[in-house]
This record gives sequence, structure tokens and C-alpha cells, in this order.
Amino acid sequence: MSTGTLFIRDSRTNVNYEIPINQNSVRATDLQRIRAPSVNSNRADQVAHGLRVYDPGLQNTAVTQSAISFSDHEHSLLLYRGCTLDQLWGCDFEEMFHLLLWGKYPTASQYEELRQRLAQYMQGVPDIVRQAIFNLPKTTSPLPLILAGLSAYLACIPDVIPATTNATVFETDIERADQIILQTVAAYAVVFGAVRSHRIGITWKSPSLHQTYYENLFTMAGLVDPETNRPDPIRVSCFRRFGNLNAEHGMALTVFSALVTASSLTDPVSCLISAVAAAHGPLHFGATESAQHALHGIREPENVPAFIEEIKAGKRKLFGYGHRTYKGMDPRVRPIQSILKDLAYVHQPLLNVAEAIEEAAAKDEYFSTRGLYPNADFYGNFVFTGM
Repeated sequence: MSTGTLFIRDSRTNVNYEIPINQNSVRATDLQRIRAPSVNSNRADQVAHGLRVYDPGLQNTAVTQSAISFSDHEHSLLLYRGCTLDQLWGCDFEEMFHLLLWGKYPTASQYEELRQRLAQYMQGVPDIVRQAIFNLPKTTSPLPLILAGLSAYLACIPDVIPATTNATVFETDIERADQIILQTVAAYAVVFGAVRSHRIGITWKSPSLHQTYYENLFTMAGLVDPETNRPDPIRVSCFRRFGNLNAEHGMALTVFSALVTASSLTDPVSCLISAVAAAHGPLHFGATESAQHALHGIREPENVPAFIEEIKAGKRKLFGYGHRTYKGMDPRVRPIQSILKDLAYVHQPLLNVAEAIEEAAAKDEYFSTRGLYPNADFYGNFVFTGM
């Protein structure tokens, strides 16, 4: 039962309060009615808005209601718009994107229209966006290059910035909002492709109107078979499924960062820039790279026991292990491992080290009592390196 009443008695004043419970939550603003005695000299008790909720890191605070996704690690359940991962495992990016954005799985004609629009918007990204990326050192980390590319793209479309055009455009013109969202997603693929082609020093290949979103992304990134000049279907399939796993994951840090930015009524490109910057840290998506560095340091499975002891002694950190939401197995981990089986023809010796860590940790009380299990970042980095 998710609705009811929370009865509170404040021992400071002996006053009783009734706080509504809705969707298994109470509103923080309802607690403002609870006030400290007026004679109390403590300044913290005399704030104008009554009782406050102190929750560093938003560890148990719901900031919005969403019908997009639901995750339950205890039952290995991950739902998108009410659909299970098994039901969506074979869908393309365009189908998943349509479902998440508009709440409905697309018909064949809707899928094709969306595919064509995304491809057209990719072709419409100005050349100056790629030039902004190519003018920077190719030895730098990918994320600063991505930020530079997105910023350059935003500079090319000043008419989408509400503060300088129409302050309420994305509130009042939904079609315009949807258009800019599609353009942002298309531009992100171009930036992604430009960043990789720049870092490895290959010739840029333009997107095609006849390819899917992921096929164009692979083409622009130079992830193509040298003989056919087309993306490897197995790699595209693996990346597509990995993308489906990560298409939505509740109030993750990147999502929260995007929502905070969006709350100022700014444009979708700025929201994406905020999300990408937030993802850079080792406690979020940067954990994939940090986990890879740690595995390189271990080198061989036989070195795992000593590494585990250093973790338990507080001398080392194991990125990609443990999750603030999941105190059991992350429901994305086993599907990711199934993707890695399809990439088995790519030699990845460090994968043996990662599996040895999971095996050792599963037998160690230190990890089990703390609810520490591998999360999507721990094995997710092998999807990228396997590409």
C-alpha cells in the first residue's frame, strides 16, 4: 500500500502532525509545518521554512516521479515504459528512443521516419563542429573533446537558446522541443564519431541517409570492416544491446545533472553538456576507465588475492564494484556478460582478471556483508575495448 498517513509527534513541542503518504513518499514541503519552539535560541531552529530534510548525496530523496523506468535488483528486473529488457533486447536505437521519448513503441513507418530524420540531422551538423574537435590535442581524454564538440554545435544554433530567443519555447512548443532533442541526439553521434576518428588519426567518413543510427555512428567513428567498408554486424549488435541496457537508469548522476540544468529552461544541448561533464568522474561513468586502469595494474589472475586484501585494508579502491542503489547484483551485469560472449573472438586477457575478482569477492565476507557486487561499469568497459 503506497498511500496513507504518517503520524508525527514533535518531542520539542509535543505537537502532533499528520503527513500524507503518496507513492511511498512524503513531500519535504509538508514537513515545513513542523516548527521548533519560538523561544529556542538556536538559529538553525528558527529558519523560516520549518523542519528540513538533511540528505547528503540524495541517498533517500525522490526528486521527481517517472513513468520511464523501474529497476529491482532483487528480482533482476529492469523495465522501460513497462516493457522488460527481454522484450526490448532485439530493438534498434530508433525503437528504444521512440519508446522512451514518446512512451510508445514505434510502428514500422514511425521507425523509418525517425531513422531518416536522425540521419538527416547528422548530415546537417556544421563542419565547424568537427574542426573544433580536430584542432585540439588528439592525445587528450575523449570527454573534453566531446564537450568541445557539443559546445561548438550549440554555438552554431543560437536560435535554440531560450534566454536569447524565446524564454518559454520548450514549454509552449512541444514540436520544436522534440525537433531540438532529435538534433541533439544526432549531433552527439557526429561528435562521438569525430572524437574517435581524430584520436586514432583516420579519415572522416560522413553519415549516410540509408543507415541506422548505430550504423552511422560506427561509420563516422571508423569502426568498419576494412574489406567491406561497413560496420561489423556482430559489433553493432553488441553495442546496440549495451545501449539498450543503458538507455535509461532512473535518477543517475547524469540524469540529475541534466534535470537541474533543464530546470532553468535552457536548451537540450546544454543539458547534455551538463550530463557528459557529470559522467566524467570515477564515481560515475568514468568508473569504466578507472576499473580498466586497476585491472591493468593487477595484470594476472594470480595477483587478484593480494589486490583483494589491499582493498579490505583500505589501501586500494575497486571502481565498478558496489552501487548506491543496488545492494545485490546489478540487473545489467549478466546481460552485459552475455554480450561479451558474442565478442569472445576479441582477445581480452584482462577479462580473466575481472572474472577472478568477482569469483574471489563472492566468497569473501567483506564484500557480501557490505552488499558489494560488480555493477555495469565493471564489465561494461570490456564492451568498449572489445569494439
